Amino acid sequence: MDTVAIDKSDVQGFITSGYGHTYHAAYLFVQLSDVEQAKSWLTDITPQVQTAASWRKDVNGNKIKPEYILNIAFSMAGLQALQLSEIVLNSFPLELQEGITEAKRGKLLGDVESSSPEHWQIGGTKSPEFHFVLMLHAGLSPEDETSIKNFTERISQGLDSHGMQIVHLEWGSRRRDDKEHFGFKDGISQPKIRGINQYGRDGKPIKVNIVNAGEFILGYKNQYDIHPSVPAVPIEQDPHDILPMLPETGALHKMHNGDAPLKDLGKHGSYIVYRKLKQDVALFWNFLKAESERLDGHVNANRMVWLASKFVGRYPNGDPLVASEKEGNQNGFVFSHHDPDGMKCPFGSHIRRANPRDVFFPTDPQTSLKTVDKHRILRRGRNFGETLFDLSRLNSVSNTEQLHILLELGDDGAERGIHFFGVNASIQMQFEFIQDSWTNNPHFNAQYQNKDPLIGDHGTSYQHPSYMHIPYEPVRIRTAPLPRFTDVLGGAYLFMPSITALRFLAR
Repeated sequence: MDTVAIDKSDVQGFITSGYGHTYHAAYLFVQLSDVEQAKSWLTDITPQVQTAASWRKDVNGNKIKPEYILNIAFSMAGLQALQLSEIVLNSFPLELQEGITEAKRGKLLGDVESSSPEHWQIGGTKSPEFHFVLMLHAGLSPEDETSIKNFTERISQGLDSHGMQIVHLEWGSRRRDDKEHFGFKDGISQPKIRGINQYGRDGKPIKVNIVNAGEFILGYKNQYDIHPSVPAVPIEQDPHDILPMLPETGALHKMHNGDAPLKDLGKHGSYIVYRKLKQDVALFWNFLKAESERLDGHVNANRMVWLASKFVGRYPNGDPLVASEKEGNQNGFVFSHHDPDGMKCPFGSHIRRANPRDVFFPTDPQTSLKTVDKHRILRRGRNFGETLFDLSRLNSVSNTEQLHILLELGDDGAERGIHFFGVNASIQMQFEFIQDSWTNNPHFNAQYQNKDPLIGDHGTSYQHPSYMHIPYEPVRIRTAPLPRFTDVLGGAYLFMPSITALRFLAR
């Protein structure tokens, strides 16, 4: 177990926090043209980057939460544009070097047909190249949209004065109830980072749902009890002696050449996966409407919400379908004690794929937990687009009149969905593993032709149909073939450096 203290002031705050006190975000995809001007800007902006350091407290002991937050992550093209040497670029993981649009990743990630990179708005094979992404957060209330717009304008002016161009600007927001566009509370289950999240809200040490820092922050041991590989720099390429020395961690770095020491470019950094996910809300609820009629012989809005909850694994308000160990804790549950057979929360549901917890066939509960913890990610997401209907109606699941709106939904042609950002120290072993082996695996957890009902790559021309299987008495329910409810409109693999590494990149 890694118990080394983490220098949180060197870690970008985006890695450790979802900035839940802010309600609005802007994502600036930037292209640089002059490397010297870009480095000058980076020198100026680095002190403004939000870190993971604990927030100061006022005289009453209340945290002083930042109102304007900036973080930055680089694409492989950006690292090349900053003129890192070839030997340094080759020390990054292969998935970052190849990029998310590399041909073999299409079927692995489900980025096919309507979700193919050739159709993407951002990061695709036909969209403008970008070199880095600025993640801006502001607005302390849902009603305050002015703060993020003013913040974005100020940052944009600085970019423009240094010869850089915003090739794509995306806006994001969160609701007070944290619901996504299908109508379900999102972002509930997040792993805790050992060495960062030490105490719960009750002031007691966190002992469950906590994983080694090396799963998310480079330079520390992961759940395999090893240090993940990091990008490195030959010592002569750091003449200003900015980067820390690469420690001996048991295995020689692939750049190691005799006795020549290396510098650690990855320490306190991480890798970020970006996905712009479009949700077809009308298709989702109209499919459930048709299923309700097929199963019961008539349309029933309550039945539609019941089916949707089985798809998700939670009720619209975020409560799990299985009992929590502690009342009011929407993440305090396991499956082995309360739902080993999936009668309450189906094995094929979204939450049992994203985090199977302690029931992961064919292993026992403890082994399941250990296995799953080797493939967790931290999710940082915000909604985009206007809601199709009043999502608060779903809070009254017993009020048929409130739910009547579900029977009348039509597609308005507007884009809406989620800006998904995943934080992981290994894109291959975390994000790509989850996407390929759990989300889009029709046989996950002993299922048959059952992919993730919400975000699976259903309805493609080259594979068998996918269904949702719901254990039920006296006989299980199998839906009609699932259409694709979530399409991909953009994506990228990014490197989020430490504050120290930002200073190095700026020289």
